[in-house]
Amino acid sequence: MPSTLNDGSHISSTLVWIAIVGVGSFVVLVISIAILVIAILRFRWRAEPRVTPWKPGMSRHLPGGHVFETLVPFLQREELQTACEDFSNIIGSSPDGVVYKGTLSTGVEIAAMSIRASASDWSPHFEVLFQRKVEGLARMKHKHLVNLIAYCSDEEPFTRMLVFEYASNGTLAEHLHNVKESEHLDWPTRMRIIMGAAYALEHMHHDLVPPASHLNFDASAIYLTDDYAAKLANFGLAKMFVGGSHEKSKSFWSGTWSSPSGYHCNAEWESESESEAASDCYCPGFESNLYSFGVFVLEVISGRLQYFEPEGSLVGWAVDYLYDPKMVQYLVDPTLKTHNPDELAALCKIVIMCLSNRGYRRPSMRKVTQMLSDVLKLSPKAATSKVSPLLWAQLEILDNS
Repeated sequence: MPSTLNDGSHISSTLVWIAIVGVGSFVVLVISIAILVIAILRFRWRAEPRVTPWKPGMSRHLPGGHVFETLVPFLQREELQTACEDFSNIIGSSPDGVVYKGTLSTGVEIAAMSIRASASDWSPHFEVLFQRKVEGLARMKHKHLVNLIAYCSDEEPFTRMLVFEYASNGTLAEHLHNVKESEHLDWPTRMRIIMGAAYALEHMHHDLVPPASHLNFDASAIYLTDDYAAKLANFGLAKMFVGGSHEKSKSFWSGTWSSPSGYHCNAEWESESESEAASDCYCPGFESNLYSFGVFVLEVISGRLQYFEPEGSLVGWAVDYLYDPKMVQYLVDPTLKTHNPDELAALCKIVIMCLSNRGYRRPSMRKVTQMLSDVLKLSPKAATSKVSPLLWAQLEILDNS
């Protein structure tokens, strides 16, 4: 009997050891297989070519061995000369440059700005500023901005050009003040334009890094698409906040874009909470933009110039009506057949805030956009042009480059 018990204990102990060894071997096998699979996958991953995100940029080898890289495609002068009918189709000019209207081979229209300069006058400093201009404008992609789609920097003959998308319906100022020559804008269309302009400024003030203001914001800076969506232009007059200072140079370069060493915000703006104050803080120039936006809204709803005789300034004339709910109707453009009284009253309240004598009490552009959206019921999609030629223009340029 004792012998039988000893044999049973021995068998049980053997089975336990066999189970332990079996489980251990299985675990080792699983781990070995996993390591082998991982090693194979890592080898294959390294062996396969990596696909980097597509970027519509090009590297340009400039004189002196410098390489200029940007996300905006480069165009040869010959290509632009063909598109702009041998540079005969001039649609604008200034002491700094000439703007030509052009048409790419696909039928996409462009506006090409040629900078007035010669090779002898073009210093390395100006070349750096031009590159910063291109780099800055390249990052400003928004549905309510006139976007940069290409640039040209040829040496023979000397050429520096910026190529923008073309807004076919001209400027808002032309439609407001040259009614006989331009199509009349009804009330809903004007509200959509105001909303689009607000979205553009909000993007510049709050979404760009670093932020930017517009130094000449008015109806002349707003261009209209085929379906009368607003696009903010005149970036030659935009200003970046470079450590609170601004390098003085030729007027064209007042819009040079560059990374700031830092920007400061105005903490005195009153908001509902500290967190909101932090998100709504703004930099020098923003207060001026808010005032200009208030004047702009008055210009749109009244159809009047910002200064006209014999009344004088638009703001001075409007003050008599802005603060009296029974009088605000007299602000409306008399050529309009109808308008929305509730929207008009709300717009007047926003204008009053924007025109505050104390700049720090003016709302942020984000706050204004939110108020306008609540009143006008226009989402970013509703205010945006249904058809944008920007993508097709860029695809054609890349295909030909």
